[in-house]
Amino acid sequence: MSDHDHDPGDNSTGHEWDKIRELKNTPPKWWAIGFYAGLFFVTCYYIIYPSSPFNNGIQKVVNGVTGMEVMVNGHTKGIMHLVNSNPYYQGVTWTQEEISELQSRGYNELTIKAGDLKYQDGWTYVNEARDETAEIEAVRQTYMDRIDNMTVGEMLADEEIKDFAMGRARVLFGDNCAPCHGSGGEGRVDGEYSFPNLTDDDWMYGGWPEKIVETITIGRVGVMPAKGGDPSLTDDDVNALAKFVIALSKGDAVLDNAGQLTKGGEEHRAANAKFQGLCFACHGAHGKGSLANGDAYTGAVNLTDKIWRFGGDMETVVETIALGRSAHMPTWGEPVDGLAPRLDKNSIKILAVKVHSMGGGAEKPPTM
Repeated sequence: MSDHDHDPGDNSTGHEWDKIRELKNTPPKWWAIGFYAGLFFVTCYYIIYPSSPFNNGIQKVVNGVTGMEVMVNGHTKGIMHLVNSNPYYQGVTWTQEEISELQSRGYNELTIKAGDLKYQDGWTYVNEARDETAEIEAVRQTYMDRIDNMTVGEMLADEEIKDFAMGRARVLFGDNCAPCHGSGGEGRVDGEYSFPNLTDDDWMYGGWPEKIVETITIGRVGVMPAKGGDPSLTDDDVNALAKFVIALSKGDAVLDNAGQLTKGGEEHRAANAKFQGLCFACHGAHGKGSLANGDAYTGAVNLTDKIWRFGGDMETVVETIALGRSAHMPTWGEPVDGLAPRLDKNSIKILAVKVHSMGGGAEKPPTM
């Protein structure tokens, strides 16, 4: 309970609760300095920066008396409004049609006229951010102007430009490529869909700079017909071909450039006869894919390595042969359905530098 009986010399107010007395001692000097410094800072801040909140009713009265937008968007403009003009403003004002349209969506007129949908004159944090962004864009534009007249090969050879492109590509790749190929370009298999790994040196259409630009620009459409286009192929034939393809990948069966079996047993020899009749047109008589034949447009994969797009187990290979596969990479540099290309030519070149540098980019087309 509170006890008002106290010793007049103990410097207390006479209030005590649970043996805790309220004293009249002077606060510590450090506390007082901090308090007054904080009060001074807040006062200066309110004077210099947009800060003091007022409701729209007060804003209308003050603005009506002064004939100016002294108070906008719920705050005063501060001294910064007088000493720092907004280079983006340039007298831009709202039309009555614009105001009416936004009012129909629930905005009041003062909020509309002061909002970020149109630039405000004077200093604001938003305008300061615009200034900083403009400075960054100015530096970036010098590099983009240089890139405009360079090939991807030249960009790769110029360390300064390559470093810029790799930094810029982080956003471009993340926004446009990562959803399919993964954030690190490692690719992924998602049910019936498969997205190639960009970090190895296994290419279907080619990994030299010009070819990567072409792939990104026009996109790719790959189709493997069911049963190699021969509906008369039996289940036994499909199983034999699947075992043969797996043997090719493991090195248990080897083909020369003419399609002759140089390693493997009789079961492989019989399966190779089917392979040479159905599969050689795309994958080559040697099974090394269309690129090994100098064909950078078909996109038939190399069957003699250990890299699989949809999976290399027996069940998946049988499914691939029996049902076929189709894959589509959209175009990024050509108009689609009357719409503008998704990426401009410089963005495509920057992405090509990124993809080329991810692990397996080639300097030039393969020599046949």
